[in-house]
Amino acid sequence: MTFQQLEYIVAVEKYRHFVNAATACGVTQSTLSSTIAKLEQEIDVVIFDRSKHPIEPTALGARIISQASVILHNSEMLRELVQNEKQNDRGHLRIGMLPSLAPAIFPSFAKQARACYPNIVTQVEEAPTISLIDKLQKAELDMIIVSSSDITDTNLLDVELFTERFLLYVSPAHMLHNRERVAPEDLQDGDIWVLKSFHDRYQQLSEFTHRESLHTAFLDTGSLSTLISLVDINGGYTLIPQLYANALNEQQRQNVRIIQSPKFFRTISLAFRRDYLRERMLNIVADIIKHIVPDDMIKEQIKKYKITI
Repeated sequence: MTFQQLEYIVAVEKYRHFVNAATACGVTQSTLSSTIAKLEQEIDVVIFDRSKHPIEPTALGARIISQASVILHNSEMLRELVQNEKQNDRGHLRIGMLPSLAPAIFPSFAKQARACYPNIVTQVEEAPTISLIDKLQKAELDMIIVSSSDITDTNLLDVELFTERFLLYVSPAHMLHNRERVAPEDLQDGDIWVLKSFHDRYQQLSEFTHRESLHTAFLDTGSLSTLISLVDINGGYTLIPQLYANALNEQQRQNVRIIQSPKFFRTISLAFRRDYLRERMLNIVADIIKHIVPDDMIKEQIKKYKITI
């Protein structure tokens, strides 16, 4: 069994097509097919069901491919660990971010990374938490930036980065628009727009948004930008994360209000696999976050200490 064989089966699983996988790997289709066939013969397992179109892995094949991804990831980390010791900050970084974070963080993150670490190739993926965790566990990502509460029941390690408020985004036509700060008891009635995939992930928000005194409109799918548009066009209000407000245009930022409550907060963490070895890369990401997130939001531990693994 060779790394090349593992690379080929991972590519076929990704593209579900032998020709496309061969092109991605830079070899001919016959070379890729014969190499995979030799692996199947060696371990006496049929990895792919070639009768399916597009091609699919068998049940055992899927488990083998998943493990192959981890092995390739760890071999790459080992190579980059040695390279980083010799050449400092070089290599690839695959990082995932929540859709409620990426619009506010990624543009500044990319700029800071290019300016300070030009030899690191950064690939950022924006996806829901479940997808990010799944890809991290499969070693398809190096690390993810997510809500701390979403990874408590996983086998991942995490470091808390910062805490942000949940803010009120309110229509200019609503009476609360005239207030600089709003107390939770002021939100007794009215039209509130709720994105279930976002607001229901946070108990402190779902307890509020499901109150009978509110005229709540729930969206099963969509984005925070959709909620903002709904408020702009239809009136009422919604709840958004503090950093997300920075991604709004100047006119929309005038519709943001602080909620005076110790409950309306969330903590954001940097999560990674237990077998992740690139301590330096973790600290590079943490340092970039410290530069682009307001200092009063950053966790004291990150301010004072380096991440050690």
